[in-house]
Amino acid sequence: MNMYMMFPLYSISIIFSLSASSWMMIWMGMELNLLSFIFIIIHEKTIFNTESSMKYFMIQAMGSLIFLFAISMNMIFYNESSLINSIVPPLALIFKSGMAPLHSWTPPIVSKFSFLGMFMFLTWQKIVPLFILFTSWSSLIMWIGLINIITGSMSGINQSSLHKMLIFSSINNIGWMLMSMMESVLLFLLFFLCYTMINFLLIKFMCTYKIKWLIQIKSNEMNIKFYFLSLMMSLAGLPPFLGFLPKWLVIKKLSESFPMFTFTAIIFSVFTLFFYLKSSMTMMISYTTTSKWNINSSFKMSLTFMLTTNIFSPCLLTLMT
Repeated sequence: MNMYMMFPLYSISIIFSLSASSWMMIWMGMELNLLSFIFIIIHEKTIFNTESSMKYFMIQAMGSLIFLFAISMNMIFYNESSLINSIVPPLALIFKSGMAPLHSWTPPIVSKFSFLGMFMFLTWQKIVPLFILFTSWSSLIMWIGLINIITGSMSGINQSSLHKMLIFSSINNIGWMLMSMMESVLLFLLFFLCYTMINFLLIKFMCTYKIKWLIQIKSNEMNIKFYFLSLMMSLAGLPPFLGFLPKWLVIKKLSESFPMFTFTAIIFSVFTLFFYLKSSMTMMISYTTTSKWNINSSFKMSLTFMLTTNIFSPCLLTLMT
């Protein structure tokens, strides 16, 4: 089956899950989403990709069974407060989406995905669980968000694999997205779109040059290194890059209503910035006498445009608001 035939089904499954009116319909939408996503990620038939796809399917099947059991108990004991009704369903969603603290399966499995599979898991696969958590368990959102920020910040410090760095950065940014939901869905959408754009550019860069480790970035082209550095700093939320804009808006909006949560999130974001700066500076000072990457003029032009957009778009958007 052609991989591209699954994208309409994948999109429909997300819309179906978000617009479902019952727990059983939400579960069916997530299962449809899982099947279409599995077909997409197994398109690249390599040993590691096939193995990680099977492990991912087993993890998701386990999470789906837990979620189905919880919602079945909820339907049986309707309007009765119990541990199963209030705790198990959000834990199943956290487990399925790879959020902290149930994220231990994510780095070893998702890091073996293809570039397309990893991009989709880090972005679009998060939409349904995040919205369900927000609409049904809003009282837990700030705590779940803070746990993800702390876990993502501390776990990525000693990583040299770009794939695992992106995974832990995703955990960190998921925490910020959850906190942004407490202010407005519009702020969440802005954060999600900025994060998706930065991830797309970074993963496209890694896919173009088949890069999985920091040590592989040894180009003599300083503009290429600076482009990669700007994307890393944007993902970390360093001003004046694009990734700083949504975090600044979240801090501005939540500093009055949730001051302790906001202060703790800012403190641990410093750790995130540290491991990005450490890895980026190591890459910037590396030099090699081997042949340069073959970069055509059209790609250089696209790099220039994307770099300019990445740096100056927060400034323009700030002036417009």
